[in-house]
Amino acid sequence: MDIKQLPYQIMDMLSDAVAVMDQNGVVVYTNGAFQRLYNPLYDPAKKTPCQELQNLNLRFLQSGKIFTSERVLVPPIGKKFEVFVYSLDRRGQTKDFNLVLVKIEGHRTVPEFTMAEELVNSYINEQKILSEKLAPEFRELKGDDSAFKMALINAQKAARTDLPVLIFGESGTGKEVLARAIHLASYRKKKPFVDINCAAIPDNLIESELFGYERGAFTGARREGKRGLFDQAHEGSIFMDEIGDASPQTQSKILRVLQEGQFKRIGGSANIQVDVRLISATNKDLSALIGKGRFREDLFYRLNTITINLPPLSERQTDIRLLVNHFLMEYAEREGRNLRFSPDSMELLECYEWPGNVRELKGVVDYAATMATGSLLTPDSLPSFLYAQNKPRRKKNRQSDLPYFMAADRKSLLTTVLRQVERNLIKKVLERSKTKTEAIKTLGISRRTFYAKIKQYDLE
Repeated sequence: MDIKQLPYQIMDMLSDAVAVMDQNGVVVYTNGAFQRLYNPLYDPAKKTPCQELQNLNLRFLQSGKIFTSERVLVPPIGKKFEVFVYSLDRRGQTKDFNLVLVKIEGHRTVPEFTMAEELVNSYINEQKILSEKLAPEFRELKGDDSAFKMALINAQKAARTDLPVLIFGESGTGKEVLARAIHLASYRKKKPFVDINCAAIPDNLIESELFGYERGAFTGARREGKRGLFDQAHEGSIFMDEIGDASPQTQSKILRVLQEGQFKRIGGSANIQVDVRLISATNKDLSALIGKGRFREDLFYRLNTITINLPPLSERQTDIRLLVNHFLMEYAEREGRNLRFSPDSMELLECYEWPGNVRELKGVVDYAATMATGSLLTPDSLPSFLYAQNKPRRKKNRQSDLPYFMAADRKSLLTTVLRQVERNLIKKVLERSKTKTEAIKTLGISRRTFYAKIKQYDLE
């Protein structure tokens, strides 16, 4: 574990005195409050705390506990400090580091220190999870964003089971690609993968598509009848995209298949046994649809056994360049050309909000590569809407304004808090700076990054 990766930005904003010590009692990190208020506890030159803190750290390591607290009298100043020590590993394994929280005796209470502990443990656990290697089936989905990688890791875990999976994500985020990867990584991979878009088929046809019909079931039916998709997917997986658009009648029949493992064809009386793994997806708020009586609550709980959230590209700022280069390389290899985007073109691509997500981005890259006359793709090769003044804008993402504990269902705790802190920091610098150039210098970031952040956090 690399201690340099700890979320210093958060720690430095806390008024609580925080230090991190390794197994040898060496201080590897102190925040500003620790340095300002408790210098007698710490010798920066030697990177060691006072002997009293070292002894406490040693006793804690030997005890095998996950938490301890003691009052420490620090000579020669004669002040008593109350010290709380937490293990940063709670799985019974060898402790890498201890989180040391210090306060003058009688100041504040233990619960006010728990945010620092929560942040560090959340970060460390997230890094352990993100270090898990992805199976080849999931590598078609490109991205380094932590929330996106977490979605892939959760999908990989889901593939090892036979439970229903519900994928949430905006149009173009890759829900179908992810569903197919789950199937190919499961034990059903050699059996059929059948998909249907519930929003693309009229209500009067979707039932016959899903369940099939017997000969003569209705006017215009095939003489020999028809096998439905559930029948075709037997022993494999069926992917139902835009499940939120299924009619109440269709929802009831889907529920029956999940509950009983059987269905009837239209015009038929015999029950057909079927063994399928259901993967569904939607870009709608199913809870809201339940409240309006447009989606069955019992079906929702059946589908919602494992939920995976695919973040939109507007929340994956760092992945845009990676995806652009990936799609451009694919095009270049296919056409036998040597292509690259100019810096100005890349800046336009990174600043755009991508309401159509990855699907839209791929289309723009293919368009630019087709329109370019040489190997360098300049802004002239890009669609005009990318640099038009009235380019499409996404509705304000109000989730970034929520406290971290209210947004944690969508992102990891640390990612949410860091983005909130970053937004507040940029906002304060803008308020205090006379010009944007001055703000850029104060923040110490590039002009391109500055304007990308301005758009990301709606600070224009």
